[in-house]
Amino acid sequence: MIKHLVSIADAIAHFVGIESTIETLNVAEMVIQLPAWRPGRYELGNFAKNIRKFSVQNEKGESLPFKKLSKDSWLISCKGIATIKLSYEYYANQADAGACYVDAELIYLNPVHCFMFVLGRIDEAHTLSFEVPQHWEIACQLPKENGKLMAPNFDMLADSPLFVSPNLQHHRFKVKQTDFHFWFQGAKFPFIQKLEEDTRKYALWQEDLFGDLPCPDYHFLYLLLPNAFRHGVEHLNSTVIAMGPHTDFEKEDFYHDFLAISSHELFHLWNIKRIRPNEMWPYDFTKENYSELGYVYEGVTTYYGDLTLWQCGVWDWERYRNSFSADITKHLTNEGRYNYSVAESSFDTWLDGYLPGVPGRKVSIYMEGLIAAFIADVIIIEASEGKNCLDDAMQLLYNRTWKMNSGYSKEMYQEVLETTAGISFDAYFSEVIAGRGKMENWLKAALDKLGLSIEKQVDETGLIKYNVVKLLEPTNLQKRFFGFWSQSN
Repeated sequence: MIKHLVSIADAIAHFVGIESTIETLNVAEMVIQLPAWRPGRYELGNFAKNIRKFSVQNEKGESLPFKKLSKDSWLISCKGIATIKLSYEYYANQADAGACYVDAELIYLNPVHCFMFVLGRIDEAHTLSFEVPQHWEIACQLPKENGKLMAPNFDMLADSPLFVSPNLQHHRFKVKQTDFHFWFQGAKFPFIQKLEEDTRKYALWQEDLFGDLPCPDYHFLYLLLPNAFRHGVEHLNSTVIAMGPHTDFEKEDFYHDFLAISSHELFHLWNIKRIRPNEMWPYDFTKENYSELGYVYEGVTTYYGDLTLWQCGVWDWERYRNSFSADITKHLTNEGRYNYSVAESSFDTWLDGYLPGVPGRKVSIYMEGLIAAFIADVIIIEASEGKNCLDDAMQLLYNRTWKMNSGYSKEMYQEVLETTAGISFDAYFSEVIAGRGKMENWLKAALDKLGLSIEKQVDETGLIKYNVVKLLEPTNLQKRFFGFWSQSN
């Protein structure tokens, strides 16, 4: 077991102190590894740039020699030593949903940024203790024992963000047999009961899609910021969502945007945290985990994040239409769709996936992945004469992966789509997923089948916007796709 002690090293300069006590297991040397990236953002993180005052001591407090092997790994000489202690400070001054922040009244950590493991011993258990006043609370998905967080292995530690603060606002409620937790840091949330009601609706809808809620507790860690911001990151049984300005929750559109990102992150509870590509089963924290399947793990999730809110009745048709129109606008105004496929763009998130990059070079696994999911959904509904939809394919994928303790490939994803639809998806994968510039033809055809069309608008500044408009009264096919169409129109 590796024991970590966390303290506020410098609240003003935003440094957290970490001491890690590690048993050597009688080896002469060991390699200590800091993760090279964090799940949920498929790019190298270079977290080691935030470390200062790194040192190693034996159980007597004597310094031990070490050598840096790479930007984020160290070789420790420990012959004849039973226990070593790593000490360092980590710069924590990034208040988003995927990084770390510390000040006089908050320790917010994503452990994947700042904790290390022994190479070859990633399955070893970890404990976290905190040097903070006794009245401070801890918000985290990890179980607590006597004020310590307990992680059975490094994968679980890395995937368990935490707040430690005297100012946490906590609210708990049940959805089926799962306890849901809201943790608010940064400001008091004004509409707890409304948020619970809306969350319960979309959580039940997603649970019904997959057939279960796969954890006894689920934690929403909300970081409410004073500045304009929107960011969320998924974890095994929790999510961190950073949103601001917190003074805007009185505004209806802001509140519904808050729901949208929350719904998206909850869908990840199944899709990517459990339904995971072979390339990430398990995660390799030491290097890139290349995959072309971003259109599934982010695209399908982005599609369902908003669709869930409409189909469960939290959103009306107009709100859903506006959101879908904005996504289509991003696609049709991106020249990159002619130059790079969504599968190629997924592979290259490790290169420049989160930066604007070269103009017109690539597409987004979120936006183009969403459109690809919508197209697949309509194909399945039409081919199965309304008996099945993409929901059924995702449940089948869940049962064949997480329930069987395995990942999935592109071939498996295609197989579950074909099994659900009863037809071949060869052309879909050739043109929509691997093709360049052909997706909008499939998009138009899918919209036509639902009695929808795209209307182009250009404002006085030359800004282009595409709106989804309803042309026809709903048919049975449309009603199967949009479960609440009749109530919404």
